[in-house]
Amino acid sequence: MAKRRRRVRKGIRALDIAIYVFLGLVLVGLGFAAAVVISAIQDLPALAGLEPQADEISIVYDRNGDVWTELRSSEYRIPVSINEIPQHLIDAVLAAEDHRFYSHPGFDIRAILRALYQNIRDDETLQGGSTITQQLAKIAFLEQDRTLKRKVQDVIVAVLMERKYTKKEILEMYLNQIHFGRGAHGVEAAARAYFGKPVSEITVDEAAFLAGAIRAPSYYGNKDNIEQSVNRRNTVLNQMAEYGFITRDEAEFYKSKPLNIIDYEPKMVTEGGYFLDYVLQQLLSRYPADLVYGGGLRVYTTYSPAAQRAAEAAVKEVLDPVFPYKSGEDNVEAAVVVMDVKTGHLLAIVGGRRHESMLGWNRAIDAQRQPGSAFKPISVYIPALEQGLGPYTVIDDSPVTWVDPTTGEQFSPRNYSGTFKGLVTMRTAVRESLNVVACRVQDMIGLRTSLEWSEKLGITTLVKSGGVSDLTRSLALGGLTYGVKPLDMAVAFGTIANRGIQVEPLSILRVEDKNGNVLEEHSINRQIVISEESAYLMTSMLQDVLTKPGGTGQAAYFGRPAAGKTGTTSDWKDAWFVGYTPSTVGVVWMGYDQEKTMSQWKITGGSYPARIWNKMMSAITAEMPVEDFTRPDTIVEIQVCQKSGLLPSPYCPAEDIITELGVRGKTPTSVCDYHSHGAPGWPFPEDDAPGAPGDGHGNEHAPEPGQASRPDSPQPDDSSQEGPVVDPGATHPGSGA
Repeated sequence: MAKRRRRVRKGIRALDIAIYVFLGLVLVGLGFAAAVVISAIQDLPALAGLEPQADEISIVYDRNGDVWTELRSSEYRIPVSINEIPQHLIDAVLAAEDHRFYSHPGFDIRAILRALYQNIRDDETLQGGSTITQQLAKIAFLEQDRTLKRKVQDVIVAVLMERKYTKKEILEMYLNQIHFGRGAHGVEAAARAYFGKPVSEITVDEAAFLAGAIRAPSYYGNKDNIEQSVNRRNTVLNQMAEYGFITRDEAEFYKSKPLNIIDYEPKMVTEGGYFLDYVLQQLLSRYPADLVYGGGLRVYTTYSPAAQRAAEAAVKEVLDPVFPYKSGEDNVEAAVVVMDVKTGHLLAIVGGRRHESMLGWNRAIDAQRQPGSAFKPISVYIPALEQGLGPYTVIDDSPVTWVDPTTGEQFSPRNYSGTFKGLVTMRTAVRESLNVVACRVQDMIGLRTSLEWSEKLGITTLVKSGGVSDLTRSLALGGLTYGVKPLDMAVAFGTIANRGIQVEPLSILRVEDKNGNVLEEHSINRQIVISEESAYLMTSMLQDVLTKPGGTGQAAYFGRPAAGKTGTTSDWKDAWFVGYTPSTVGVVWMGYDQEKTMSQWKITGGSYPARIWNKMMSAITAEMPVEDFTRPDTIVEIQVCQKSGLLPSPYCPAEDIITELGVRGKTPTSVCDYHSHGAPGWPFPEDDAPGAPGDGHGNEHAPEPGQASRPDSPQPDDSSQEGPVVDPGATHPGSGA
């Protein structure tokens, strides 16, 4: 008996040990599980109210309200409401990823066990048991590593999300964030990336492909794997039929369809790159980069695709045949600005002949170049008209030298032709771009007046004080300390075109955040700078530059009312044409970046720049009605003698009597004193010549003591020789200018 009792005790002891071991293992397992759960909870990221924050592309619109381009970080995403997503695409995703989505609390035990079983049976193909909510939790909040701790976090966050959001809200967030390959995140971006259309137009078979691509987007999104992609699509169609989303017959029908995914072409700006650079430059100066590129901004611009195409094509067609562009070399460059003169809306910007990198050197916006004679209307003739001179005012085109009373420095302007024309009207001087006359008129109005009016008209690069400033006689000819920006020239000439009303240039109209809240909005900013009469008289003279014999810009004339001015520096480093119609101003600059001379080709503003302007404006205005410049009621026609600028006397020859324009009440009242008793001559000392200060001809503007031009200032020099040119050979472009 004692032996039996000992045997029983031994048996109980072994069972106890087994129980204790089992309980110990359970406790260890529970402890381990608890430790994992605690660690998972402690290491959860800040959930910010469980509101997923995904990058979203910013969209830039053109002036027509059409999408111009997209600004994105690494993710291409266009969020849409779930109401815009076809039901068959939602069904396809549910069938492929989580067909019990509407019945589980955020995690699916059956799916997890099934995936575990499949992974044990086939360790070469890992199966996932994550629900749609878990996947959203992972991509929105968690790291992408595959660890037990991360799996626990998936479940925790998924449960929290299910408590906070409805199933519909979770599904919408998921469909806007999941990765489909080709850089596309969300169903809208995926539909565009694979089928080139919005998600609302996706068919059932295309929806099955997109849903199937979620499992391995890089693989199924590659056209090289098209056979496997079709197989995956068909699997999803079978699953849709199995779970009752479509019938078996429908599945077979859609499986028979070819899979027509498009070639992958990341959306890039091919036109208007420099315009986009200017827009980005402004956005990045006001908003963080991550907001600009991934914050879902909606940017509405003034960009005109038609005007941009016209400008880029004109530069290419005119310059490429004679100046072939060679990447990486020092090329003859060009810049263009086109602006609506009434609104200030920038329509086109060409910052160079090729746009080779984003946010690079933008010659239209950043470059400061010597404007040559294109500056004369700004610094000389507009202020002269404002002070009472007129197109009929006579000035002596003869040799003259000014001496700086302080330094003794001399300034002796010369004309491009090397000759002098004697007595000429202001209109003739503008048309033929006579340098001596421009300097004489500047002397009449005063140097400081010349400088102040240049600033009023919109030139922002002037140096107004100091040892080296732009308060010089060379300002009359466009010789500045730093030069001018093409954009500033557009503003100045746009003011003349807009009847004296200056408008601030605009490229961005409005910026909204991703929720539609307006962050900034810009309206037209106008101010009257010059009188309507002065603007019209200047326009009338600048029209002659294009249309009259001897005009330096005849190559720019394209058959419509237009006005403009050529500009060429004496060292042949810069050539300009700045012109406008009643509604649009266009600026064209040409030269080397390093300010190398173009003297071997004698390129003037009346040659290639004028031709570019002609082609560009012809295309831009092709669909517009013909519009003429509006003459103010105060502008009247008068007859004057072209030798004195005064009313004709009985002794004035018929050939010297011309019809001119003037402002009512401000036209000459004196009779010509040049033709005296029928004997033509100039019986006056030089200081009393018609058109000189104090001559009683309405030009009572005492000259201001000035300075000679700085020796280091290039003297702009263009004249009637800057008119039409013969088409050059490839060896000597610009010859005959």
